[in-house]
Amino acid sequence: MAYARHQSFYLRDKWFSKGLRAVDSDSRFFFQENNFETIGLGKNMVESLKYWLLAFDVIEERNEEGQKGHYLTELGTTLYNNDRLLQKNETLAILHYHLVKNTKDLSTVFEWYFNRYKETTVSKLDLLNSFSTWVSQNESKEISENSLKRDIDCLIQFYTKTPNDNDPEDVIFCPFSKLSLMKSESSGEKSDTIKKMSPEVANLGINSLYYILLCHREFAEVELISVDEIIKGDFLWGKIFNLSRNKTIEALNVLTNHDKFPIQYVRTNNLDYIKVPKVSPMDFLKQELVKG
Repeated sequence: MAYARHQSFYLRDKWFSKGLRAVDSDSRFFFQENNFETIGLGKNMVESLKYWLLAFDVIEERNEEGQKGHYLTELGTTLYNNDRLLQKNETLAILHYHLVKNTKDLSTVFEWYFNRYKETTVSKLDLLNSFSTWVSQNESKEISENSLKRDIDCLIQFYTKTPNDNDPEDVIFCPFSKLSLMKSESSGEKSDTIKKMSPEVANLGINSLYYILLCHREFAEVELISVDEIIKGDFLWGKIFNLSRNKTIEALNVLTNHDKFPIQYVRTNNLDYIKVPKVSPMDFLKQELVKG
């Protein structure tokens, strides 16, 4: 598990595009001593940017001809070619999913909060205490309290740092605030109140929800997924987006009318399942992002 690799910086507006463009132009970009001058960010910000791109699964580090470099993944190439400025909420929702999925073991606090932590309303102090307790129970080594605090601070800013409507040149907001997954409220006391929010299906984009189902079908090697699992299962809609049963059914009903890959309801052992077509998540994404 990893903690505070983000250098205390949440992803800022335009960083995603800058990072993918830099890696696409030079696989050795993040190893260059003057990379911060080239991209126009501080040294720690560049390290943070590399962290976010790796955690999103849009770049990977590998050896080519005996030399380490960073390269766009298939997901990274698809997003770079179709929505590098993160203008579509469905792109943000897909990246949020990859961050929570934490396949590279880089984004522990995001996996914990969205996939494991069950409270929907909590004080910031209690949130930190709960995270610290969980880490102490699941780590073999001691983790600095400062690192855990930086993780919680970054998690909250990542989803709540909205644009300043009075400043059209505001560049320090986080684009992921557009997903409306979290709210931070000043309680008038020492600790703010943090709330998990349940966004509307339209705000997430139906294609991002379908992409997640296809990823699950491919990873679990199943054709049928129960509706209850979509609501309660790890790394599925109910947990990573806090979607209710009603909103889940609403989205599934839309997908039964998909023009190219409609899902089907199946009733088995008095339980409702959906049958997901055998299409790869990336093939689906390439078609739908281009179409969108």
